[in-house]
Amino acid sequence: MAKQINTRITGTIGDIIFYESKGEYLWRTKGKTGVQAPAAKKQASLMGKASAISGKLRAALKPILPEPGNRKIMYSLNNALQQWLRNGEQVTTEPLDNIPGLSGFSFYNQVDADMGFRVTMPVSRTADGQISLRLPQFDSPNPIHPLPFSGVIQLHIMAVSCHVEDPSLTTSCEEILTIPYYGNPIAAQEILLPLKTMPGNLTVVAISVNAMSAGIVGALYN
Repeated sequence: MAKQINTRITGTIGDIIFYESKGEYLWRTKGKTGVQAPAAKKQASLMGKASAISGKLRAALKPILPEPGNRKIMYSLNNALQQWLRNGEQVTTEPLDNIPGLSGFSFYNQVDADMGFRVTMPVSRTADGQISLRLPQFDSPNPIHPLPFSGVIQLHIMAVSCHVEDPSLTTSCEEILTIPYYGNPIAAQEILLPLKTMPGNLTVVAISVNAMSAGIVGALYN
């Protein structure tokens, strides 16, 4: 048996059994044959890689994380990254403009009317790879519903690009946008962030809204 690193998975994936015993989260192969050993090694590699990427993303996004040391959020992000790596999309050379499981990821434990991350701001890239964020039109009495609103929309925007094979190669940028709003419609607008997508890099764009809700609005690869 071996300990899970920064994950709390139970169940079976392929030939690997994940389980909890005496408060510890462990994993083992279904048997001890030489055929199964490579599967265990591959899964351990994915877990380690996901943990390393997660750590770099969370370190870069710390300014907008409501609880930077929250381990439940850490486990959830690690698991989302493991699932993406397990899908094998990281070996493609084609640009990926949406990664399910990461796009829409909330940095809060609970998803309810007050804290759930429900922001929709499309993320795309220009022809030369620069990140573009589309802000929606504001035209309702409460443009950030279901969050409470008092006349100001503050968007703390961060973009992070992390090399999947070498997570130490991580770059980021940060923008803070304050929009006074008193009921007069504000047209949709496009914001170009000073960060470009790169081959082999996972790029995420995350937003905090009035320091009350935070999450990932877009995730791209290559």
